[in-house]
Amino acid sequence: MICIPLKFKNQEELAKALPQAEKLGDLVEIWFDEIKNPIYPKIKKPIIYKSHGNPVLIRKILKFKPAYIDLDLKNKPQIFRMVKKISPKTKLIISFHDFKKTPDLKMLQKITSKMLKLGADIVKITVYAQNFSDNFVIFELLQSLQQKKVPAICLAMGSRGKITRLAGHLFGNYLMYAPLRLENRTADGQITASELRKLIKICL
Repeated sequence: MICIPLKFKNQEELAKALPQAEKLGDLVEIWFDEIKNPIYPKIKKPIIYKSHGNPVLIRKILKFKPAYIDLDLKNKPQIFRMVKKISPKTKLIISFHDFKKTPDLKMLQKITSKMLKLGADIVKITVYAQNFSDNFVIFELLQSLQQKKVPAICLAMGSRGKITRLAGHLFGNYLMYAPLRLENRTADGQITASELRKLIKICL
């Protein structure tokens, strides 16, 4: 699946981008915390609510029963429990980010185990690739999680990690992030949704 990340400062910009995002993506990720007085949009595609962990905003958004919510592992356990209690059908994505390096496989496996214990429906690992071999750590992690039937999103940031964004779906990634335009990237190394669509067709 292709997820279109939408990170805007106002509701008007979001509204303009939504029609194209619905057309190109299988689902849409909206950074509601970035928008002042956000309005939950009515669209046909599933929405991922990307949150920094503000419990007040989380409660407001959960009233609309989003398909997914993405919360960082750094949040307190009670935040994850709150999500499960208020909107049990919302799939909880617990994410980990390392913006400097790629931890070794054993460390990443420990992190995903912790996520699952905290109630993650989907685990998300985003690291920074310092060299090309870091990609193999991500692919190995993906395969190990796939064997355990754990839905996962595992990606590497940076130019050296771009292959995880081009071929991650072949190794079992639950979804792939791809912006509408390069200037709308929410992470280093992302390619546009139209480019990713073409690559997927070639691979299939």
